[in-house]
Parts: sequence; C-alpha cells; structure tokens
Amino acid sequence: MTAQAITAARVDIITATNVTFADAFQFGTPGDLSWNFTGQNFRMDLKSNKFTQSASLLSMTSGAGQIVVSDAINRILYFAVPEATFSGADIIPGEYDFDLVMYDTSNPVNRIALMYGKFKMVQGVSGG
Repeated sequence: MTAQAITAARVDIITATNVTFADAFQFGTPGDLSWNFTGQNFRMDLKSNKFTQSASLLSMTSGAGQIVVSDAINRILYFAVPEATFSGADIIPGEYDFDLVMYDTSNPVNRIALMYGKFKMVQGVSGG
C-alpha cells in the first residue's frame, strides 16, 4: 500500500508520558481573514498504524476541551491533554500516526484536514 498525499501541513509532535501535552498551532497565513475557526469543531486521532488499524487508540476533541480555539479569527488552536488521558488509552512510548480534522455542523458535514504526521510519545523522567 502506498501513502496518499493530503492537502494539510505535515507536523511531527513529541511529548512525554509524564507531562500535559500543551502546544499551540496557528493555521494559514497571518493576516489572511478569508477563513476562520468560528463555528468549527476539531478532532485529532492517534493510531499505531493508519494503514492497518481501523479503530483509533485515542481521540482528542474540542468537545472534550482537549483542543481549544484560542483565537478564532487568527486560527490559533492549543492542546491541553493531561498525561492521564494518554495513560488511560494505553498510549505508551512509541510513534503513532495522527491527523487533525476541522469540521462544522452543516449537513453534510464539511471536514477539512489541517495537519497530519507522527506523534511521538517518549518516556518521561520526573514524577508528579
């Protein structure tokens, strides 16, 4: 099976098992007001292999407060995912495939890929 290209930003993410995954991303060109995040929802799923695994190991969503719109007009999102969320989903140190999708409430739903890549979980050192 060959990889398919998608129109989204390739980003690789690294976080540790003992910290909250807290990172922010801005999408599009700063100053471009032709689109925004108003009325949008967001979902990022992790899979150990996007080609062979049908179900996600973990879904992070804006509805659950794990993906937060910091600035709808300038298209800034931040992640606030506690380490317990990863350990509860048995996300252990290793590399996972992910994509981040924006979707609205229209019928049919408009789904747009914003970002994809590798999500690397490394072993943390300091305890909590």
